[in-house]
This record gives sequence, C-alpha cells and structure tokens, in this order.
Amino acid sequence: MKRMIKTYKTYLALLLALSINLMPGCTLDEDVYSEYVAETYYQGEAQVLSSLSGIYRNFATITGMGTEYRIMEMSADQVLVTGKIQGWWSGDAFEQITEHKWDADHSYLSSAWNSFFGTVGRTNALLASLENSGIEGLEGPKAELRALRAYAYFFLMDLFGNVPVFTGAKVDANDLPQQSTRAEVFDFIVAELEAAAPDLPSQANVGNEYYGRITREAVYGLLATVYINAEVYTGTAYHDEVISYCDQVIASGAFELLDNYFDNFVYNNEGNAEFIFGGVYTPTIAGGVGHPLVQKVLPGISGGLFGLPYTPQNGFQTRESVMNLFEDQDVRMKMFFGHGPLIDPRNGQVVMVERVVPDGNSALYVDGKSTQGPVPYEIIPATGIRSQPMNAGIKWIKWGIDPNTNGGNAGNDIAFLRYAEIFLLKAEAYARKGQFDLALPLVNLIRERSNASTLSAVTLEDILDERGRELTFEMSRRRDLIRFGKFTSAWEFKAVSESFRNLYPIPQTALDANPNLTQNMGYN
Repeated sequence: MKRMIKTYKTYLALLLALSINLMPGCTLDEDVYSEYVAETYYQGEAQVLSSLSGIYRNFATITGMGTEYRIMEMSADQVLVTGKIQGWWSGDAFEQITEHKWDADHSYLSSAWNSFFGTVGRTNALLASLENSGIEGLEGPKAELRALRAYAYFFLMDLFGNVPVFTGAKVDANDLPQQSTRAEVFDFIVAELEAAAPDLPSQANVGNEYYGRITREAVYGLLATVYINAEVYTGTAYHDEVISYCDQVIASGAFELLDNYFDNFVYNNEGNAEFIFGGVYTPTIAGGVGHPLVQKVLPGISGGLFGLPYTPQNGFQTRESVMNLFEDQDVRMKMFFGHGPLIDPRNGQVVMVERVVPDGNSALYVDGKSTQGPVPYEIIPATGIRSQPMNAGIKWIKWGIDPNTNGGNAGNDIAFLRYAEIFLLKAEAYARKGQFDLALPLVNLIRERSNASTLSAVTLEDILDERGRELTFEMSRRRDLIRFGKFTSAWEFKAVSESFRNLYPIPQTALDANPNLTQNMGYN
C-alpha cells in the first residue's frame, strides 16, 4: 500500500475528540457547529485535511449496520432480522421496519435524520471557517465539502423527501430553516455537484494517494444515481443525463472491473480499481472506525467460528428469494450460507458443534476436549420474524473476514459506488429509453464477470434483478424497488403496504423542534 494511503488513513483518526464534541442533537436549531468557526485554526494544508477527515469519518459510519443502513436495507426485500426464541434481536424497532409499520416516532428515523443533518452542519461550518481562514488555494477542499454535503442531502431527499436546505454556518433559533420541496432539494443537489466537479481532481490524475476522498468521477457517479431516480423525486425523467455522466466516468479510464468479484470486499481492499467512492474503515488506528458487517450476521457459535476472536451476534440474515435470484454457477452465490450444514468458507468443511442449541449459542466441537458431539451445525428455514431458533435463517458473508478485527470491528472499506454500477445505471437508462439493444451488452458485461449465463435479450425486470445480484446488501435496494414500483409489494414475512411508505415520515423530534416543517402525506 502506498505511503500516502496510510497518511490519509491516519488523518481520518485526527480531531476525533473535536468530532465527538460536535455530534448533533435531534434538531436543527441547536448551536452545535460554532466551535469549528475559528479564523486562527487553519494555518496550512494539514489542518484543513484533518478537519476534512472528520467529515469523511462521520460519513463512513452510514454503512456500519446502524440506523442509516437499517432503514435503507431492512425495509427492502433483502436484509432481514428475525427475533430469537430467548429475546435476542426482538422488538418493535426491527419488526416495524420489516413490516412497513413505522411511524414518525421510530427511533431509527430520528437517528438517521440527525446523522445526515450532522454531516450537513459540519460541512456548513467548515466551509464558513475555510472562507474566513485567509488561506488561498482551497478550491479543492471546498469542492469536497460541497460534494459531501450534497451526498448527505441526497440521502435525506431519498429517505424523507421534503427537507430544509440550509447552508449557513449555524442556525438562528429565531429564524429556523424553511422546508423545501423534494424537487427543490433535487435541484440544489444537482447544482452543488455540478459546481463542485470542476474543482475536484480526476481519479486518473491523483491515483491511490487520494484514496478515500471524493473525486470528479465520484461526483459524476452520484449525479448519474440522482438522475436515474429523478422521476421519483421530481416527476421528470433524465435518462440522457444518466448516460452522459456514466460515459464521463468510463472515459476517465481510471477504473476497471476486478477479475474477481469478491476482491471488492476483502479486508485489504484499499485502492482497488473498481472502488469509486465509499467509507474508509480503520479500526486498528486510534480513533478510527470499523464496521460489524461480519460480526452481526454470522451464526451465534462460540469457540472461534472461522477463526474469529469473538462470538458472532447472529442478527442480520437474508431471504430465500434473494438466493433464488442467482444461477448455481454464479460466483456471487458464494456469499450465502443457505439451508443445510454450515460450510467453513476457508476450507469447505462442515462446521461441527457439540450440539445445536435452538435457544442459545452452540459451541464448536473441539477434538479431545468436547464431551458432546460432533454434530453438523444445520441452518434451517425461518418461519417468521419472531421467536425463531438461533439456527434459523440464511446467513451471508459478502465483506470477507478481517484477520485484524478489533473486537467486532472490521477494516474492509465499503463502496457507496463501484464501477460495476456505472454500467448498470447506463444500461437502465438505455432500457428506459427503449434502447434495449444498447442495454444488453452492459448487463452481460457484469454477468460475465461472475460466470452467470449470457442473456440474449434484456428487459427492465432483468436489470432490476441484476442490480439485486450485483449490489446485494450495498444500500441501493430500497430506492431500486421504489423506482421500479415494487417497494410496497408483498414478500416473505411482509404483506402489501401503503403507497405512502415510499417515503419515511419526518421524525417527530424534528417536527417538535421546527414548526416550519410539515409531515409527509399519510403519516398525520
């Protein structure tokens, strides 16, 4: 790994105490950002980069299976949590998201709202501080901040719809932000990204030393994502814009599809050529963050399952319908632990336990030490989302095991946008224009990498399914289902839901704090 990657990852851990002190509350009217505004703080590039690192660090936590990940994935048809017999992983918080029965008081919604507006607040304050610093040549960092703020607003627009657009350094409690329409937020995001792009470097020019920071191509990729969903957000389709921005990413020559699909997700995946933008995880650096994408998924077997230094939490799983999307020979199928004996991915052997414990953690069989067993650990079908045995439900490992795990925190970096998605976005835009002949080779390019069969023709439904295969668990499924008109459909353990569920409600805590906000339709 290049020295500059290590240097930037070190910067991600700087100013941790400052970041913690500035964590936002549940409202927009708290004066929590003013500590950043100090004209004498910024004396050079190191101070600027360290403050930028705090923003990136905060943004990376989106993918860590916390509330943001949960409302993006658990409300769709791929990620599932089932409550266990003895009470683990049970409760309304999970069940309401899975069954589309949430309301404005749901704690995940207020937490996610605070998280994204926290990024908005930090970027606003840092932009104001840089403006007041007197340092010349900060066009690049300022563009990064504008792009990151637009990214946060993209999630807010996608999840909550009509949200306040606010760019001041701090909020005046006597003049609280006004609510913008979803279309107005869309226009703001597009304008900010288009303004930021010229001042950002191309990945083709900076290489790995810029790894983890937002590039011009990352902005183009986000613009393509925003535009592919534009008909949902504004009522107007922008298919040509999607194609144009995808072409600009492709034309940069800075990215390529990795030969091995799973190389995108290994623990040492820094700087890979398919990674356009995402969260950088550094749990082994003081103050760095990790993610529990393995810890929270694997079966609860104590005794060093797969060589892990902890007992997995056996929380998140997936549905049988997700596995059914894949052909048997598709290499992406290897991420799943389906019904039947649990197989150790390191050696292909069946995991043996002393006995299968339906209401608790089974213990690995240890030859010469265990007094029971050995018996194979069997994964059985889940029959609902409540009161399930510990060994019920399909498990998965997409992000590989990190041998340097710090507790349950792993260091695999997680992409918000991979080069593979650029081809799928372009294919969908062509298909929505009726140009299926142009969409077909783009979809087959992705399928061929994973040894899936070549399609002779393609439909929009095929593209949705291919996105479901290629981008499984990567936080795009909810908006994909909404865009294809399927989010409120029925699937395992969920009945048909109301159309207003395509948007989450404005959290009640935000409504209570700001009388200028109006609740989304259907939630009054």
